[in-house]
Amino acid sequence: MSDTFDLRVELPAALTGPGGAWRFVERFAARLCAPIGPDDGFPEAELAAAELRLGLRLPQAMRELYARFGRRHDLLHGTRSLLPPEELEVAGAALIWQVEKFWLYQIAVPLDRIAEADPPVLIDGSSQAYDDWEPFAERFSVMCVETVVSENSLCGDWGGWRRERLASDAAYLEQSLTRIPPLLSPYGRDDADRWYAGADVLVHEDRSDDRSELGWLYVRALTREALDNVRRALPGPWTETVDH
Repeated sequence: MSDTFDLRVELPAALTGPGGAWRFVERFAARLCAPIGPDDGFPEAELAAAELRLGLRLPQAMRELYARFGRRHDLLHGTRSLLPPEELEVAGAALIWQVEKFWLYQIAVPLDRIAEADPPVLIDGSSQAYDDWEPFAERFSVMCVETVVSENSLCGDWGGWRRERLASDAAYLEQSLTRIPPLLSPYGRDDADRWYAGADVLVHEDRSDDRSELGWLYVRALTREALDNVRRALPGPWTETVDH
C-alpha cells in the first residue's frame, strides 16, 4: 500500500476484516504523528484474567484490539470509552466493552455470537436513547474503525462538527467526495445513513432523526484545511461535537 494516506482508499480496505482494520489503525495513528508502539496494548495476562473472571473466551478480534491498541487513550476514548479488561462486564445476553459518557448507552457483543472471531456489535437499552439491545455494527472490527475515526483526540478541535442537512448539500457530497460503505448499521435505519470520504475528511449523512426534516451532517477531518474546505463548500451553522 502507498505511503500516502487517503481516507477514500484506506477506509474501504479497513472494512474487509480485522487485518484490514488493524492496518488502518496503525496507518491512521502514524498519519497523525502518533505511531503505534509496543506498549500500547494490554498484556496477555490481563486479558486472560478478564476471561477467567467472566468465564468466557473473548472474541479473537476483541483480543487483538486490546492487545495491540487497548491502552491508546488518544485513539479510543472520546464521548465513548473503551473499558479496560478488568471492567468488561456481562449484562444479560451481552458482553459490554464500550460506554458513552453523556447518554450513558453501552456497546456490546452478543453472547450467542461470542465464539465468532469477528462478531456483530449491539447498542444497549438502558439509556434514554434506545429501548432494547439493537444491532449497531455488522462486525466488531468495523466498529473499531468507526471508534478510531470518530472518538480520537488526535484531530484536535477540527475533528468533529455537525449541522442540519440541506437539500443543496447533495451535489457537493456526490460530486466532490467518494461514497464509501457504512461504518455503522443501526437497526431499522436502512438507507438513513450515508458515508462520504475525501482524502482527509469523512462526512456522515444521518437522516434518521425525526426532529430534523432532512437530517444531519457530521464531519470528521484530519486537518484544519480539510475541515475549512468542507465548511466553505457547505456553509451554515456548524457546531462542534467532539468532547474529550
